[in-house]
Amino acid sequence: MIVALTGEDGDSAVADLAEDLAMLRVAAGKRVLLVSPNPRPYDAQLFDDLVIDASLRSQDTALARAGVILALLRPEALERDGCAELLARLKVMQSVNPSARVLVTVAHGRRPLTAHQAGCVLVFVAQLPHARLADTLVLEDGHDTYHSRHSELELQAYKEDRKLCAPEVRHLYREIFPQHGSYHHIGALMPRSCPL
Repeated sequence: MIVALTGEDGDSAVADLAEDLAMLRVAAGKRVLLVSPNPRPYDAQLFDDLVIDASLRSQDTALARAGVILALLRPEALERDGCAELLARLKVMQSVNPSARVLVTVAHGRRPLTAHQAGCVLVFVAQLPHARLADTLVLEDGHDTYHSRHSELELQAYKEDRKLCAPEVRHLYREIFPQHGSYHHIGALMPRSCPL
């Protein structure tokens, strides 16, 4: 499967989130390639999944091929201009790649979203047909690292799991890579000759 993460142009939190999701996928036993915004040539057929940092506009080809597009929003940017540029970019990608699942998540500081910020998030998601709001991610104030604010709400099985990253990121991982047995791989682009 190709998972492309995007956000405001050059947001470093997108790269951190891509790295966390790739680590979780490797821990699940998959062959994963983490693709940076300026990648060197690679053979996608060698991997089960590609996790692509598509935060720069130059990476729109990755969004056009992705099975899942994850948009990371910042509340301040939503209040400032509604993330209009990102919204326009995602709308174009939905028209080019209508089969992609679009998930939207929000990264905010320790303080919860204000009512206005929550409204801005809902308006953003409502403007993208078939997009879905994923759980919000809580960043340490002033840093691009996630903390485990909601760890007491995690199921006991997940608390005992290896702690590669915060519970919010592990929950987001489960939304992107569902565990119900139907595994989607890169087959649409590069068919595999043997089943997984």
